[in-house]
Amino acid sequence: MVMDKGLSVEEAKNFLSVSYPHVDIIKLGFGTSYVTPNLREKLEVYRSYNLPIYFGGTLFEAFLIRNQFDDYISVCKDFGIEYMEVSDGSITIPMLRNVVISKN
Repeated sequence: MVMDKGLSVEEAKNFLSVSYPHVDIIKLGFGTSYVTPNLREKLEVYRSYNLPIYFGGTLFEAFLIRNQFDDYISVCKDFGIEYMEVSDGSITIPMLRNVVISKN
């Protein structure tokens, strides 16, 4: 896993040109994906290397604390994000057992 902490589109291209064989998945760290200019273009750069991408858990937490979980799912779907990080680094999330989240 490599964390993109806010690379530009050109920086993402340069990074992959030298590191691609060693990268399995890209994490757009923290909430950077929400404020990144040209996000769709950058996602296409990563996808051109067939790399899965996911938004960092802090973005998930920002939506969750505001009771906007469904909005978060919509954002992920809109950007074609299939993997999600669930974290509790900034907020406290009660332990849930036997929870199933549908991919639909």
